[in-house]
Amino acid sequence: MTPLSHGLRRLATPAALLTGSLLLSQHIVRDSTMIAGLPDPVGPTGWPRLMLGAVGLCALIWIAKELLALRRAVHQQKPVDEEYEGYANGRAMIGLGLVVLYGLALPQLGFPVATLAFVALWCVIGGIRRPLTLALVTGIGCVVLLYVFVLLAQMPLNRGHGVFDDFTVALYRLLGIY
Repeated sequence: MTPLSHGLRRLATPAALLTGSLLLSQHIVRDSTMIAGLPDPVGPTGWPRLMLGAVGLCALIWIAKELLALRRAVHQQKPVDEEYEGYANGRAMIGLGLVVLYGLALPQLGFPVATLAFVALWCVIGGIRRPLTLALVTGIGCVVLLYVFVLLAQMPLNRGHGVFDDFTVALYRLLGIY
């Protein structure tokens, strides 16, 4: 495989992320007239747009990094892979799979439980092994996210079904969010 074809293959993922963020930002809600009627740009439609914008920006940075690596590889006649020593592709794939599972679990488990599990697993995959550190990062992180998204941004996040719905409402009341 030539450095050029190898480099182009590495551009596929960030290009797909950039394209996806641009396309999804136009389809946050089914009825676009609903967005026009909202007075607060930070509310339920603002956060998804901000996050998709951040994904698009990160994809642009990733593309720039890949292009620089490709340029160096062509000029120095060294394999493109040497630019990525130490990058854990396996962990990245597990992380992407975890994000997909988080999205699938949200409607069933609700935001608090799904986010708690997601952050805990993310920390374990990232190498945090001490139970106290894991509990503090997970617990404080989830509480902060609940206050930011539910109380401040007033986003109607999914509460889950059955016992998860009851748990979410009880947690919101305990935290003073409801």
